[in-house]
Amino acid sequence: MNSYRVPQLAKKYTDYDMIRQHTEIPSFPDSRARLLQVFVGRTDEKVHDELYALATSLVQLAMDTHDRIDTISGERREQEMRSRQLNVLAGDYLSSRFYQLLAHAGRIEMIGKLSGAVSEVNARKMTLYERMKKLLVSAEEYLRETVQLKMQLFLSFSDMIGPKEQSLWNNLLSEFSCCEMIAEELRRMNHDQNFYHSYAFWHIYEHGNEDEQKWLRQPEMDARTWSSMVLRHRIGEVLLDKLRDCTHRIQQLLQDEEDQLGLHEFDAILEPYLTYLQPSHAAVRED
Repeated sequence: MNSYRVPQLAKKYTDYDMIRQHTEIPSFPDSRARLLQVFVGRTDEKVHDELYALATSLVQLAMDTHDRIDTISGERREQEMRSRQLNVLAGDYLSSRFYQLLAHAGRIEMIGKLSGAVSEVNARKMTLYERMKKLLVSAEEYLRETVQLKMQLFLSFSDMIGPKEQSLWNNLLSEFSCCEMIAEELRRMNHDQNFYHSYAFWHIYEHGNEDEQKWLRQPEMDARTWSSMVLRHRIGEVLLDKLRDCTHRIQQLLQDEEDQLGLHEFDAILEPYLTYLQPSHAAVRED
């Protein structure tokens, strides 16, 4: 298997001054990309393991970038307009690179599979967003659906993976997607002002009192009120408990399979999430 360098290769497509100046590229799907490269590297398609991981990551980044485009009507400041336009263009650009990479390598069938997965993701998002608009989503449904959305593109390679590893692939993809989602929610909870329709939002709306639910139904909410609710409901602890459960299940899966497959390769994928669970790091997340 090739050494893992997909994030570095992706910078060729993401590190443009215009993009960095006016918008922000979403988090790289590192765990999923690395997991895909490991499993494809065990198949007859191993010569393309890095290509598939890179191309799929660019599609994921394109979709995540388009998800940042707001749909709010009304006037915007020039900087807001520029950022919105760059989100559109950056997403389109990253998507075009995926086509180019696979076409150049002659992997036309994978273009079709990934394009089909994109359609499935968009359809699933529409269903979820409609339920979210009506405030019908529970915190657990939001988590479950978000994890499934993260998995969908990478599931395009499932028929390439041998039958003996199918179950392990599906389970690890699900658990690592969950780890990525929780890590993003922790960062979002503490640093992102766009807290609407986050895991914290749905958890508080589901378990909060009438006054808190009323606050969450307002079109705008001040950061101090939000921070107070997050602390009251101990959202950081809730998310860290879920992350702890995910990492435990991953360790159990790897322990069960280690003698057969030598799965020490997965240690580096798991390590960042174990770091989140260290006492000093967890304490910072609650500040």
